[in-house]
Amino acid sequence: MRVTESRRIDLFPAIDLRRGRCVRLERGEADRETAYSDDPREVAAGFAAAGAAWVHVVDLDAAFGDGSNRALIRDLAASSGLRVQTGGGLRTDADLEEVLGAGAARAVIGTAAIENPELVRRAVERWGAERIAVGLDARGRRPAVRGWTEESSRDLFDLGRSLAGLGVRTFIYTDIDRDGMMMGPNLPLSIELAESSGAEVIVSGGIRGVEDVEAVADAFRGGAPLVGVITGKAIYEGRLDVAEAVRRIRAER
Repeated sequence: MRVTESRRIDLFPAIDLRRGRCVRLERGEADRETAYSDDPREVAAGFAAAGAAWVHVVDLDAAFGDGSNRALIRDLAASSGLRVQTGGGLRTDADLEEVLGAGAARAVIGTAAIENPELVRRAVERWGAERIAVGLDARGRRPAVRGWTEESSRDLFDLGRSLAGLGVRTFIYTDIDRDGMMMGPNLPLSIELAESSGAEVIVSGGIRGVEDVEAVADAFRGGAPLVGVITGKAIYEGRLDVAEAVRRIRAER
């Protein structure tokens, strides 16, 4: 299948922000943190130089209810040359206005999408479906909320169908047990979520190297409704080269 501008897949190198630093957590646990850089701007510049079009930025402080990094996110949107997709603590219309109005290309609603679906409906109506994604982070089919500290009683697939009914067209699915562990992504469940909901899915969690990026891209080329892959730790641990991953994900087969 030929990849066109109307249907494409992207690499989303990740920057997780905590107290202004670039960090990674294992399975989302706040006490299992590794700091990789004190200068997220430099990290983003490296992604841009490697050919990435997007950067996925998570505000961990906002997600944990312990401050925010929104001034830094605004700076990244203005100066990095990358399209910024950002989430973490986006729970009100004002939060969305703050990040999208300041230049972020896409906002990712997580906890609030489960607890306040009316916010999602308003967001899609206000900003358009292309600028709103919903982050569905789960252990198996059980979604987690509030920085992955609590489990929801909802079923992942039922939730996906419900949110798609509100106009959501992009989900970011993260297998929590794989996140930061470099165990490989949960590709079968990612595809099943997309097919069940009728939305498109960005795959996140567990990427080990370029072979996992290529596996997602091959599924896309085979017709799976996947539109991206997020990777963080594999980059910072030197197991994935962003330029090579971009080349592979854009290759036509």
